[in-house]
Amino acid sequence: MQPLRVVVLGTSFGATVHAEGYRRHPGFEVAGIAGTNAERTRQVAEAAQIPHADVDWRRLLNAVKPDVVSVVTPVDLHHPMTLAALEGGSHVLCEKPTALHRHQAAEMRDRARAVGRVLAINHEFRFFPARIRALELVREGAIGAPRRGEILGRYAIWTRPESRGMNWLADRSRGGGILGALGSHHTDCLRTFFGEPESVLASLRVGQPRRGPTPDVPHAGTATADDGVTLHFEFSGRGSGIIDLDATAPYRWERFEIHGEEATLRWDETSYRLWRIAPREQPEELEIPERLRLEPKPGDPALLAPFGALLARFHAAIRDNAPMAPNFDDAVAVQSVLDAARRSSEAAARMSIEFPAPTPV
Repeated sequence: MQPLRVVVLGTSFGATVHAEGYRRHPGFEVAGIAGTNAERTRQVAEAAQIPHADVDWRRLLNAVKPDVVSVVTPVDLHHPMTLAALEGGSHVLCEKPTALHRHQAAEMRDRARAVGRVLAINHEFRFFPARIRALELVREGAIGAPRRGEILGRYAIWTRPESRGMNWLADRSRGGGILGALGSHHTDCLRTFFGEPESVLASLRVGQPRRGPTPDVPHAGTATADDGVTLHFEFSGRGSGIIDLDATAPYRWERFEIHGEEATLRWDETSYRLWRIAPREQPEELEIPERLRLEPKPGDPALLAPFGALLARFHAAIRDNAPMAPNFDDAVAVQSVLDAARRSSEAAARMSIEFPAPTPV
């Protein structure tokens, strides 16, 4: 069987993780890549031996007519790119955050169903070994009924103005901000343990608004997108959760905890080690079963290994009609939470979360 021909839209994360992940999977072949900078796009294509490269993504899709399109661009482009790829007959893997708002995300989901194509969301964090094992243990009752989830994250992204120049990630109108960049992943994490949240009380902040100048971006700018966020969720009869993120810290550190009636499960940033903590006992490191382990190569980007696990599922969904998870029901649900968080922060009040229902096919 011939490999599925892929076009990657995006030359940053799209090149280092998406294109490389597809290259390592025998069921895919990267046929084209698009970027906004012609020279960089050409260099990426040559280095990865990708036959087609273009700065016009529509022209590239029309020329290659790929089986699969990976959308790895600023958020404001996800909606038009995904719809165009679906209309062209391609299956789509879209980066998170899904879109500018939940109504765009719902339209993407509904259109994929109408044309009979697989539409996946890249929540590759789901495939980290510690998180998978923690979810299995919770479902097995290893910590009693889960009652609270806590995710804390510190990231050296915008520590100082010269840490990073002004770009779309600091622009609220284009879908930038740490809420979407990492809060989307962490929201997806909590909902897998507790179900859909009913409401959220949120605080979104711009703690360090100056961006640049840097050698690559010689002009300075002022951020409008959040670099700090605190979310407090209430779940339907199943406890509560908190996410607290700060992207102006001078270091990177993450901690994930699921508290149950009898014990807590904890994993840290790398998500390859898992601990169980019971009252009046020392933390016990739990073995990760062989079937869940990932084997990243030395020098690989941290997300390449879990992305490869997601691609295996994506390929099976296309070729074998296997269930795709995470899918666009997940994408719409997470986007709905992000929308409610923004409304909550603006109103300084707890907000119910509204989930758009699918349009009948």
